[in-house]
Amino acid sequence: MAALAVCIAAALPCAAQKFSVISVNAQKNDISAFISPVRDLNGQACALLKVEAPKEFAFSTPLGIVKRVDETGEILLYLPSGSSRITIKHPEWGVLRNYRFPTPLESRICYVMKLNCPQAEVEEIHDTIVITQTLRDTVTVKYTKPKLPLASYALLTTSLHKSGPSFGIFLATMKRHGVFVHLRSDFRGIGTTSIEVNADGYASGDDVMPFYTGNKRHSNFALTSGFIHRLTRHINIFEGAGYGKNSTAWQVDNPETSTWALCTDYSHKGLAAEIGLLWHNHRWSALMSASTVKCKVWQVNIGIGIKLGKQ
Repeated sequence: MAALAVCIAAALPCAAQKFSVISVNAQKNDISAFISPVRDLNGQACALLKVEAPKEFAFSTPLGIVKRVDETGEILLYLPSGSSRITIKHPEWGVLRNYRFPTPLESRICYVMKLNCPQAEVEEIHDTIVITQTLRDTVTVKYTKPKLPLASYALLTTSLHKSGPSFGIFLATMKRHGVFVHLRSDFRGIGTTSIEVNADGYASGDDVMPFYTGNKRHSNFALTSGFIHRLTRHINIFEGAGYGKNSTAWQVDNPETSTWALCTDYSHKGLAAEIGLLWHNHRWSALMSASTVKCKVWQVNIGIGIKLGKQ
């Protein structure tokens, strides 16, 4: 019975040990222990043992440990030259006593010890990741895709073109994608015209060119709407189509009546298109876009405004 009790007592530490040493190898190309030596009490340069293990491990040797440095992913142990055994302890995984190195450690030589530690088991179920580690509590991490808040933008815009600037308003609402509407006008009109002329001043089917006073009237209007998309955290792109009208009239030199002629070569109406970028940061937003009416009249649009909704 006494012999059986001794055998059971000797087997308990082995059963509690949950790790092992994979290998201990000298690294001839690692000169860190040579160029920056740590010396023992006798003034002799130590050997450097790099243990690839978590920092919870503790160590002891018959000749003592001169210095220990904990780094990310490894532990640096400076041991006296000639050390041949080491005891390794972990608060949960047990104790490995008097592990014998393949050869006694030499001064100024770097060695790497690799340990076989309990591994984590990872199981993923839909949007929930469960991490279970041996002899440790279960940790549950829930992952869900970030929900983007609804954001709205209101900007005042200016459109630049040959007949002068136009002014407008740009409105948009979106999450990852959304819609926008952009209205701009120069708030002018050309009034009633009695004839139509070309760019040379001749009326249709008439070889006689009227005389003009030099006075001109211009009118510009455009309405576009479409879709807006998030490119990055601060930049969105938008594209759309709608209706646009650009008109130019010349005043005919007629002393009896005030007659205006519509210049058809400089007047266009129909399909309008727009594409541009919207930038925002905190509450501020700005845009730049290009728009056209039937690819005949081109405009550059710039604007500044605010972002509404949650940050």
